[in-house]
Amino acid sequence: MDVSTRRALVVAAIFAITGCSGTAGQSSLAPTGASSSPMSRLAVPAGMPPELAFSVVRHATMQRAVRAEYSTKKSLVFESDFSTHVVNIYQTKALSTNPAPIASIAEPAGGCPYGMAMNKKKTLFLVDSCLNQVEEYPKGSTTLGTTISSGLSFPLGVAIDKAQTLYVSEGSSIQEYASGSTSPTKTITGGGLSEPFGLSLDSAGNLYIADYGAAAVFELPAGGSSVNNLGLTDLVEPLGTAVDQKTGYLWVTDGSGNKVNVYQLGSMSPAQTIPGAGFPYSVGIQNQGKPNGTALYGDGGNDTVYAFKPASYTAYAELTNGTGDPTGLLIIKP
Repeated sequence: MDVSTRRALVVAAIFAITGCSGTAGQSSLAPTGASSSPMSRLAVPAGMPPELAFSVVRHATMQRAVRAEYSTKKSLVFESDFSTHVVNIYQTKALSTNPAPIASIAEPAGGCPYGMAMNKKKTLFLVDSCLNQVEEYPKGSTTLGTTISSGLSFPLGVAIDKAQTLYVSEGSSIQEYASGSTSPTKTITGGGLSEPFGLSLDSAGNLYIADYGAAAVFELPAGGSSVNNLGLTDLVEPLGTAVDQKTGYLWVTDGSGNKVNVYQLGSMSPAQTIPGAGFPYSVGIQNQGKPNGTALYGDGGNDTVYAFKPASYTAYAELTNGTGDPTGLLIIKP
């Protein structure tokens, strides 16, 4: 059986296990110009190695004990895990010891976790791509509160600015929700947006959008209604973005390119390139509290989260305890 056939079968298996909907006969392998379901690209983005996709099937029925609450006194790492359908929570200070999670958030039945963000009240916003919603978890709690579903179809990434505006990537657009709103107040389309995924913000409130369909990173200026292609070089399949708001460096995970590129904002060429371990996927940087500037990236090729000290591009820690397919990362002091 050739690789293409194996990947197509895996997509069908993922749909059956997770409950995610797709259109019959469509897959991530649809030829250029053919209709393809966003979910099929979501489940197995172009270039994802078969071993990663099969790991979703392998781990899909795993269960984990869930604490109702967790301490928020110090910096924490939140890891969305597609294969086990949970968000694992770790203490940042313990990363060098490859610690076990201090708590986990179990997704609702049929859910699959992706991007995460936290507002000023320290409510965790979690994208659930399979249930087409954003879920809210109060500070320190693993119990689901409010959900937002209006305007969403296969959402992936999320970010929240200083005005508490919520940004969600879905389909070929970015949906904006004013603070406290559960319905979109603005929809951003066009400008080359194709299949937007990971979102992040700089200190001025400009939004950075990894678009794996366009093989590009876009910027939505603060308060704007249209995006600009940054023209970043050396990208094959950009999936995640994170901005170090202190230094102005933009980290971009390049799935099929098997690397993480780091760009100085304003420059189109990478200042640093970190080799991947198969399929770099998610990325996050701490911008509030200590340890400010610590960066993480999750690699689906070996189910590992790598941690980097500020201004360093050599990992000081590798997190594998409890990780499966790290589809989202958030490092923050709640």
